[in-house]
Amino acid sequence: MKRLMMAAVGLTGVLASCGVDVVVDPGVVPVSNLQLKSYQSQYTLPTAYTDTQTGQTYAKGSSIICDNLNTRLSVDVTFNGTINLFGARLEGRDTGTTKTVYSQPLGNTTSGNPSTFEFVVGPNTAPLSVKAGKLGAQAIVVTPVNTFTVKGATFVSVQAQSADGTNSNLVKSVQAIPVADCGI
Repeated sequence: MKRLMMAAVGLTGVLASCGVDVVVDPGVVPVSNLQLKSYQSQYTLPTAYTDTQTGQTYAKGSSIICDNLNTRLSVDVTFNGTINLFGARLEGRDTGTTKTVYSQPLGNTTSGNPSTFEFVVGPNTAPLSVKAGKLGAQAIVVTPVNTFTVKGATFVSVQAQSADGTNSNLVKSVQAIPVADCGI
């Protein structure tokens, strides 16, 4: 046992004298402090709109989910630790109905501060997919819609999971995104 310990100390000394940095991979660091920084839809409102059900006013250029079209939605998040899965949930403001999608395993990814996740909301607000393992700069081309009829609104919530099974806090958007039938 003493010989093994002496060999380990000796090897460390030899490597240090060669100018080699020995880095120990910490492996899985449980995810914590997930924060939703922003979200953006590929479609935006062409004019200001006041929701007749809630009185909420949405400014010109606000994100909108087109219920009759595939809509790309991206979310920017920050977090501490590492994540292996990322999930996004849409929750109907008026119905409470939810749809959730998860990424493919991401392999203990650390935060890009922020990290961007993108998914597609299909017609009738059913999420289709989260791009597998894609973290990076926002790539959505924003398109104003020409005509729209607001049908409701949905909140976006996000959650991440570490490879050890630790779940982050669930973070919900502050404002619901209008859901409408759109003409482009």
